[in-house]
Amino acid sequence: MRVSKVVRVCAVLLILGACAAICLVKTGGFGPGIEPVLHRATGSVLAQQALGLLKPGGQVIVIARDTSVFKNPASDIQLAAFYKVLSKANATVGRSQLLQLDPLRPLRVPSGDFLELIKSSSKESVIVSFMGPPLLEDSERAQLTEVKPSIVAFCSGRLAQNVDLRSLFEQGLLKAAVVTRRNPAVQSFKHRDMRQCFGQSYLLITSENLAALSVVSIAVP
Repeated sequence: MRVSKVVRVCAVLLILGACAAICLVKTGGFGPGIEPVLHRATGSVLAQQALGLLKPGGQVIVIARDTSVFKNPASDIQLAAFYKVLSKANATVGRSQLLQLDPLRPLRVPSGDFLELIKSSSKESVIVSFMGPPLLEDSERAQLTEVKPSIVAFCSGRLAQNVDLRSLFEQGLLKAAVVTRRNPAVQSFKHRDMRQCFGQSYLLITSENLAALSVVSIAVP
């Protein structure tokens, strides 16, 4: 009888362990720990830039990665912080376009999707891309007689090294960009405020400080 009880207890523990393992696999496992302060700071800065460019009657249009299949906690934290700032400012959020991407491919918005968003947005609105700037083909760029909405982009990793951001600013395809510094700080952000965290790793580029592009990165993604 005692042996039978031991066997039942062991069986229950094995079942519970198997269920826990399945849950971890589906959710991506424990994964490496991340410090959310930097990602909150990034989302907040992008939101502040959007609010500064938003005009009466305009909307904020968001392009971000869909993390429902390929998990990306950093992206989720950035987006949550972004929406929190917009909510406090009572800004109107229009369309949110979430794109599923292969995590092994470079992060970028399909040019056709970006083109349609630009063409369909008003001059009072702001497009905020968490997936880089609009990288349009020459034929697509020719379709835009005027870039009406303001565009803000998060350009992380090597993107600013591989893309002529200065040209995008000159063409009106960017109003503000958050780019990775050449030597981002590698340290804990736990005891620093969001402004310090952001400044150690990223640089905010606008038309007023384009010369600062010479000091941006780019770090290994």
